[in-house]
Amino acid sequence: MRNSINSIFLLIPWIIFASHQEEELLFFKHLKSLEFDEAINISKKIDDDKLSSEFHLLAEVLYFEGQKELSYFLKKIDQQDDKVIAENELGVVINLKLGYLDLFYNRANGNAYKYFYQAYTIANYLNKSYLRKACLLAFMKYYNYEIAQNSEAYKPYLEEFTKIIDDNIDEVWATIYQLIFYSKTLNEFNEHYFQFADKLEQFEHQLRKDNPLLANIFYEKALMLDLNGDTDEASEYYQKANLGAGSYPFLKSVKFFALIKLAMIAVKRKNFVEAETFLKSAKEHLNKADTLRSNYYLHLNKSFLYRAQEDRNIAFDFLLSAYRKDFELDFRTNTLEVTRLNVELETQKKEKQILKEQQRAETNRNWLIAAILALFLGSGIAILIQKNTAKKRLLAEQEVQLKQQRVENLLKEQELVSIDAMIEGQEKERQKVAGELHDDLGSLMATIKLHFDNAKVSTQDPALKNAQKLLEEAYQKIRGMAHSKNSGVMSDQGLLPAIKKMAKSISESNTLQVSVEDFGLGERMENSLELSIFRMVQELVANAIKHANATKVNIQLTQHEDNLNIIVEDNGKGFDRSKLDKVNSGMGLTNIEKRVEHLEGSFTVDSVLGKGTSILIDIPV
Repeated sequence: MRNSINSIFLLIPWIIFASHQEEELLFFKHLKSLEFDEAINISKKIDDDKLSSEFHLLAEVLYFEGQKELSYFLKKIDQQDDKVIAENELGVVINLKLGYLDLFYNRANGNAYKYFYQAYTIANYLNKSYLRKACLLAFMKYYNYEIAQNSEAYKPYLEEFTKIIDDNIDEVWATIYQLIFYSKTLNEFNEHYFQFADKLEQFEHQLRKDNPLLANIFYEKALMLDLNGDTDEASEYYQKANLGAGSYPFLKSVKFFALIKLAMIAVKRKNFVEAETFLKSAKEHLNKADTLRSNYYLHLNKSFLYRAQEDRNIAFDFLLSAYRKDFELDFRTNTLEVTRLNVELETQKKEKQILKEQQRAETNRNWLIAAILALFLGSGIAILIQKNTAKKRLLAEQEVQLKQQRVENLLKEQELVSIDAMIEGQEKERQKVAGELHDDLGSLMATIKLHFDNAKVSTQDPALKNAQKLLEEAYQKIRGMAHSKNSGVMSDQGLLPAIKKMAKSISESNTLQVSVEDFGLGERMENSLELSIFRMVQELVANAIKHANATKVNIQLTQHEDNLNIIVEDNGKGFDRSKLDKVNSGMGLTNIEKRVEHLEGSFTVDSVLGKGTSILIDIPV
C-alpha cells in the first residue's frame, strides 16, 4: 500500500505537466481558428496564475487587433516583462504579446520583429510544434502589413510553416498567406496563384458556417475571381466576406478591403452612387491598427472614383494624398527591414559567440574527461578486486541459503506426505466404518425392525408404539451415519454431485441451510484431486456446524480456464484466527492450508467476530 501511495505521488507532477500541455495545445488551436472566447476559457483553467494571465492577455490582444485603446492593455502589462523572459512557454507567450502590441499600436519602432524572433527562438529550443506554428503565424501577419512585397523575407517562415502542418486549419492559413504574398509581388504576377482555386472551394465546404476564418476564404476567392475578370461572382464573394467579418474587431481589415473592392467594381460599372456608398462605409470601418495603409487605399480609390466621374481636380488631390501616404509607408517598411536585418545580424553575432564558448567548453571537457579516465583507470583495479571478493562472499552466502532452502523444502515435502497419508488413512477408516455400519449393524437393525413390525402386538400400547418409533429413528440414524462416512467422491458421481448431496443431507435436518452455487465446472478432474477438495469442503462445513453457530452456509465453486475457485461462507459468530489452536488433529484449518499449498494453490481466511467467516481457496487444475 505504501509503495502504491508513493507511486501515485510520483505520478502527480507528470499528470499536472500533461494536463498543462494539453490545455496549452487547445489554447493555441482555438487561437489559430480565431475562436477567441474558447481560448480565453481555456486560459482560465491553467493553474499557474502568471501563465494563465499571459495566455488570457495574448488572446485579448489578438481578438481586438489594434481596435481597442492601447491604455486598456498597458494597465494589464507587467513592466518587467521586457527585462526578464524565461526560456519556457511563458517566455514565448510574453514575446508574442509584446510583438503583437508593437505591430498593432507602435509599428514604427520596429520592435515587433525582434519580439517575434525571440519567441521563435524559445519555441525552437522547447521543440513544441504548436508554439513554433504560433510564432510563424506571427511572422506572416507581420509581413502581411506591407502593401507590396519588395523582398522574399517571408518565404523561410512560410516554408517552415508548411513543413509542420498537421490539421485542416494549418492548411487554411498556409493557403491564405501563399495567396496574399503571391498577389502582392511587385515584379510580376505569380503563375501559381490561380492553382489554389480548388483549395479555397474545398475549405469553403469543410469549415463550419460560423467559423470566422470563412471571411478570409471568401475575400481571397473574391480577389482571385476579380483578377480573373469575373466581377459578378467576385462581387458576390466580396459581399460574403463583408458579412462574414461582421463586427469582429480582428476581421476589420477584411471588411475594409472587401468594401474598397466593391466600390471599385461599382466604379467599373459606372454606378458611382453605389461606389460612393461603399467608400463611405469603408471609411467607417478604417483599421485603427493600420490607419496609414487604410487611408492610402481609401484616398487612392476615391481618386479613381472622381477620375471616372471626370472630376480631375479632386481626383488629383486624393491621388497626391495617397502618394504621400505611400511614401510614409515606404519609409516605415524600410525602417522595419533595417530592424529585421539588425536583429538577424545580432543573432549571427550571438551564434558566433556561442560557438566560441562551445569550443572552449569542449576543450575543457576533453581535459576533464582525460583526468576522469585516469582516475577511473587508477581506481578500476581496486574496484575489480573488491567486486571479486564481494562476489565470492555473495556466492558463499547464496550456497548456504540454497542448502537451507533444500532442507526447508524437504521438511515441507515430508509434512505434506504425512498429511496425504493421514487423509488416505482417514478415508479408508471412513469407508471401513461405513461398511460395518451398513452391512453389520444396519442389517441387524433392519432385521429387528422387520420382526417387530410383523409381531402381533397391541398397537394401542403406548410403550410399544414408543419403542417402534425409537427403533425407526435408530435405524435411520445408522443409515445416515453409513452414508455420511461413505459420502466421498465416488467414481460414478464426481465432485459437484457429492457436494450437493452433502448439502442436501445437512439441510434436511432443518438446523442449517447449506446452498451450493457452481459456475463453469466442466469435465471431471482427477479422482484423487476431487476427493481432496471434497474432504476440505466437508471439513469446512463441519467446522461451521460445530463452532460457528451458523444458520446458513454458502458454497461457491467457480472454474475459470485452469483455475478452480472455492468459497465457503457462513453467517456464524466468526473467530480470531490469531487465537486459534494450531495443534489440531484431523483436517483442521492448518492442515487444509498445507494441503492447498501442496496443490500449489492459495488459502485465505476472512473472519469478523459477530459477522461470520469466509474461506477462499484457489487451486490450479
